[in-house]
Amino acid sequence: MSQVQVSVSVDNVHLHQIGQISQQLRLYGMNVEQILSSIGVINGSIQSELLNSLYQIEGIKNIETQQNYQLLPPNFDIQ
Repeated sequence: MSQVQVSVSVDNVHLHQIGQISQQLRLYGMNVEQILSSIGVINGSIQSELLNSLYQIEGIKNIETQQNYQLLPPNFDIQ
């Protein structure tokens, strides 16, 4: 099981319920790390196989996984 970082967007109709939605996300297995109430975004992590279950929560507009990139050191020879 791999953890993925996610940003969950709450639709405008449910913005006033962002606290309750974050509690539901926790019940579905998400580790909520940050709630940005003013823009309707909840950041955190979840097991990848549980990701799609979050769409069952009323008020969820979009779920984006965060991508990580690692650059090679500046002195690394290009092949």
